[in-house]
Amino acid sequence: MSEVALLVDAASRLKEPFLMVIVGEFNSGKSTVLNTLLGRRYLKEGVVPTTNEITLLCYSKTDSNKQERCERNPDGQFICYLSSPILKNMNLVDTPGTNVILQRQQRLTEEFVPRADLVLFVLSSDRPLTESEVSFLLYVQQWKKKVVFVLNKLDLYQNASELEEATSFIKENTLKLLGIADLRLYPVSARSALEAKLYALSFSAQNYEELLYKDPRWISSRFQELEHFLFSFLDGSTDNGMERMKLKLETPVAIAERLLDSAERLLLQQHDKASQELISIKEVVSSIKVYSMKMESDSISWKKRVVYMIEAAAAQAVKLMEFTLQLSNIDLITTYAFKGEKSSPIASTSTLQNEIISPFLSDVQRLLGEYSEWLHSKIVCEGELCLDRLQKQCNNELDIGDVTQSKTVGFLEHGEELSKKVMDNFSASAATKLFEQEIREVVFGTVGGLGAAGLSASLLTSVLPTTLEDLLALSLCSAGGFLAISKFPSRRKEAIQKVRKVADGLARKVEEAMQKDLLEATEKLNDYAEFISKPYQDSAQQRIDWLLETQQELATTVQKLQDLKVQIQNLHVS
Repeated sequence: MSEVALLVDAASRLKEPFLMVIVGEFNSGKSTVLNTLLGRRYLKEGVVPTTNEITLLCYSKTDSNKQERCERNPDGQFICYLSSPILKNMNLVDTPGTNVILQRQQRLTEEFVPRADLVLFVLSSDRPLTESEVSFLLYVQQWKKKVVFVLNKLDLYQNASELEEATSFIKENTLKLLGIADLRLYPVSARSALEAKLYALSFSAQNYEELLYKDPRWISSRFQELEHFLFSFLDGSTDNGMERMKLKLETPVAIAERLLDSAERLLLQQHDKASQELISIKEVVSSIKVYSMKMESDSISWKKRVVYMIEAAAAQAVKLMEFTLQLSNIDLITTYAFKGEKSSPIASTSTLQNEIISPFLSDVQRLLGEYSEWLHSKIVCEGELCLDRLQKQCNNELDIGDVTQSKTVGFLEHGEELSKKVMDNFSASAATKLFEQEIREVVFGTVGGLGAAGLSASLLTSVLPTTLEDLLALSLCSAGGFLAISKFPSRRKEAIQKVRKVADGLARKVEEAMQKDLLEATEKLNDYAEFISKPYQDSAQQRIDWLLETQQELATTVQKLQDLKVQIQNLHVS
């Protein structure tokens, strides 16, 4: 039975007889205590089931001379209807041993104990407070039940000192183990009391009490103290009777307290779970930012490879220019010196375009295409992992699969690929023309104004090996040509620097474009993570807000329940 059902059931039973559950270890004398309370040996074979059963004893108006009626209800509960006077205002529950209860009798622990108004715990003088008894008492304490202890088999103690030692042991250990300070303990000898009652009843029903109270067995059994306590519980005009009424009223209150306590713990667990879930969702989103930083770190190697290819191509172009721009290259010199601007493209120009620039452009475009695919595959893969982590983290409580699938393409599709666009805009023919133009300007600027004689003298001065006297003579004859030729190396160096400057500019533009491609890709990934995580974050936050609101309502209910308990405790006999 659920705690909610128990609460409803307990509230509906407020007008029913007081319910007392009798528990104890095997052979502690529970049945003898019950028979003594009932005044007859009702609990015997053939009338009541074995002690492995749980039996509810109720009052019946049946003539005491007739057979008492016992039956098993459809729900499995065994009920005996007896004519004992004590049952007029009190129902009794007879139980198996506490070890059997803990192991097999789930119904008792889940139904009868929570509903009980009083628990009569029978201990045996030869083994008080066994392990199973302590375990069961700990369970009873969870329901904050009123427990009255009966120390049975009093006659086993030889003197008052032994009895005092036993009662002290029980009180100390119940305080230590169970926290029970106001222990109510009745030492009795149920067997002697039952024998005295049966003897008195066998003689005369009219003089029953007179015979009973004179019987030494009844006096020594000390059972009258327990009986007086229990019967005074049934009398509403006594303090004990008022306590009974309070216990009756407190039973549903105690169940409600247990229910509220369970609800508080459940709400706290749910709140912690939702809070942790929200933190985990945010951690998933944060992990995307960390992954973006890793991608930026990994992209450095891609940039280095592209820059290396540009630098290698530039080095080839420079080497070609250095080879071309040599004074020993008579064909080049004469071509530009005598034909000027009308000269045809030189062989080096074709070499640059076909053997350097064209392969370079092909290789770089291929590498940038791989880079673009790398970026796209990385963000798509991480986006899918992000969604998978969110769904596993939240146990698929929120189904947003259709939404994310419809938006994935828009979020994670290929970007503009700016780096490839930079290379698409790089003109091989323009680079070739620039190369040739620089060569033309170096040569023509050096020898273009000398004419044939000056050029020849200049070349002889610069190229031909001769004696110091020959060089001095030639220099004197062609001083202007020597001066022009001397500027050739610096002009050649300027041309080479222009080639390198063009290459450096291209490398810088490609690096910047690759960085922009990376930033665009990681921004898409971050936006996608925010998009797919938002429903989860909203759901977790809504649960947290609802749980906080419910906890507040529960706290208000708990306070009202505490006020009700105070009102019950303030009841008194009028």
